[in-house]
Amino acid sequence: MRIVQTGAEIAVERSPGQVYEFVTTPANWVGTHPVTAAVEGATETPAAAGARWAELIRPPGEATGFRTEWLATLAAPGHTWVIETDRLRVAGVRCQIVYTFADHPQGTYFRRDMSVLVGDDADVDEALFANLSDGSAHEGYLRAVKAALER
Repeated sequence: MRIVQTGAEIAVERSPGQVYEFVTTPANWVGTHPVTAAVEGATETPAAAGARWAELIRPPGEATGFRTEWLATLAAPGHTWVIETDRLRVAGVRCQIVYTFADHPQGTYFRRDMSVLVGDDADVDEALFANLSDGSAHEGYLRAVKAALER
């Protein structure tokens, strides 16, 4: 099994509740996360624990991308949100993303940590590993969230 972990953090001049509400509403990913091309399902409100939706992910340089189904496994408004998938692009690739929100002198300390577990039998090429290991998309997403909320 191989594991890829990335993380990013930023201060946002809004309350933890405001940042949480924006980030946990999947429709807001389109236009803020650099690889999110579209979302499907119940995406217009914050996703509570147990909520499911799909995301069309289009990594840099790919014309078509791939569809991933997400499940919110923990939702603690204003504090923590965890989402997971058991199929990131291909079977045998699991992904968990943990979002944390905390009071900060400038508003909210917002952090995003992604862990990807790749099973030994998963059909994964090195290009996918390179994309997963590149933290620039995560940092770009956090900067876009900050810009959207601080306008």
